[in-house]
Order: sequence, then C-alpha cells, then structure tokens
Amino acid sequence: MKLSDIRCERLSKQDSLAAAKLLSLDADTGPDLLKVLEEEPELFIAAYAEETLIALVQMEAPAPQSYLNVFVAPQHRRQGIGRALIQAAETQLQAGGTRKVSTSVRSGVSSSLAFARSLGYAPYYSLIYMERTGSAFPQETASARLYRDEDFVDAHSLYATAFHEMRVRVGCFPDSVVAEPNEGRRNAWAADAHERLVYELDGEVVAYSHIHRNEISSVSVRSDLQGRGIGRTFVKYLCNEIYRRGYTSVTLSCVVGNEAIHLYNSLGFQETHRMEYMIKSPDNSEHSRSGPSLPASLQ
Repeated sequence: MKLSDIRCERLSKQDSLAAAKLLSLDADTGPDLLKVLEEEPELFIAAYAEETLIALVQMEAPAPQSYLNVFVAPQHRRQGIGRALIQAAETQLQAGGTRKVSTSVRSGVSSSLAFARSLGYAPYYSLIYMERTGSAFPQETASARLYRDEDFVDAHSLYATAFHEMRVRVGCFPDSVVAEPNEGRRNAWAADAHERLVYELDGEVVAYSHIHRNEISSVSVRSDLQGRGIGRTFVKYLCNEIYRRGYTSVTLSCVVGNEAIHLYNSLGFQETHRMEYMIKSPDNSEHSRSGPSLPASLQ
C-alpha cells in the first residue's frame, strides 16, 4: 500500500461502529481507545485506504501539552502507517502551539513501547488502574454532599494543592505547579456538578472528588488534614454513591509511587492493568524525523 493513497478525516458518526470493530481486533491496546471512543468520539481522526477504515488517531486540541495515540489495524502494521500518522499529528499540534506531546501504552506490550521510543518518546509516569467489585460499605456518618458553585474556590484550591504535592513526592513531574483557578474551569465544574462531591468538616470543605459513571476520577484531601482518616471515609462514601447510581463496580487509577495505593488496596480495590505514559518535547524530537511522511492533512 502506498502512503499517498491514505486519506484522513474526522471520524464520522456512521463510521463509529466500524471504528469500534477495528479496535476490538487487538485485546492489548484496543480496550483503552474503545473507552475513549464511546465517550469522546470527536477526538478521533480516521485513516482510510480507499473506503476501508485502517487506522485511528486520537488527538487532543493543541495546548502547551497535548495527548495523541494511534491505532493501526493489525493487518496493516509494519508498513510505516502508524509512524506517518503520528508524525502528521505531531506536526499539526506543534503548528498550533503544542510544546510537549504525550502518549501511552499498556505495560507489558513491548512492541508498542519500543515503537514509541523509536519516535522519540521517553518515559513520563505510570498509572495503576484498579477496580472494586465487592458490595457496598456499611453505612457510616460522612459529611459529604454534592458540589455547588460556591464551593469552587475552596474545592479547587485543595484539589490543585494536593495533586501538586503528590506529583512532587512521586518525582516524575519536574514541571508541576499548583494549577490556578479560572472561569473556564469553574464553568466546566458547574456543567457536571452532579458528578462532583465535597466533604465538610466543621462547615469547611476539606475534601473534593470527581466521579464519572463508575469511576472515581479524582479524590483529594486538604493537605493539612491528610492522615486523619478523611480520605478513607470519603472514598467509602464515593463507592457507595456509585453503587447507589446503579453500577456494580468502582474503578480508579493511581500514579505509581502515590502512597494512596495502600488505602485503595485496604478498601478492596485490585489492580487490573498498568499504563505507561510517555512524553516527547523539542529536545528529543529529532528522533522522529526519519521515516515516511503522510501526504494527507489531519483536520
């Protein structure tokens, strides 16, 4: 197949089923992209040979740091297609102002890891994905409630500070800073306030969490109150809330090196898999300059 014969365009709704079938062909790398496809199909670009879908590109909008991932149909691998798609996507992101590009591979998939390294991506951090399938926790007193807009300043402050301090402790995030609040984030939190919860102590917001479907996407406790059992009580409450919403399991992820893993283990969460996140900056971009290019625009 000639790379010049490949055409790229935004994934259309009518091709979403074909995209899902394509991802189901690979048990190692397909499930992670399939989850994104179900929730955010607008992030995908489809690559076609004539009228056949042969590859998918997951790509965020240009930002100082953006994420991308590529999936090529098994029968079309080792032909330079994946490399060309990644290079084309990187070019578009960099033109939009992206300075660093990240991607991810499942731990244990050595071929994917080697491929990313060959393109100049270096290890960044690892995530442990966990799941709890047990019954609900015995009901106990927990001063938790749904998030309200007036909670934004306090909730965002403790969330941003706690996660920055965790990243510093882990040591994989040398550029970490305490994220500043802004109106865009405040509006985003307000838009899905039913998926955000806070924990109060003496009338003050001391913990915050975001849940999405059956996933605890984030949970943080005010730094000066950590180690007092608030996190344990809050996570148990969050699990019970997810069960109340009709789900039979709870999932979450934890950065390797984060001591919160001990809490999750003690509450019955078990590891399902790990993801290796990798990053590429202008300092190592020269590694991807060799190899074929794809004369098709990613729009």
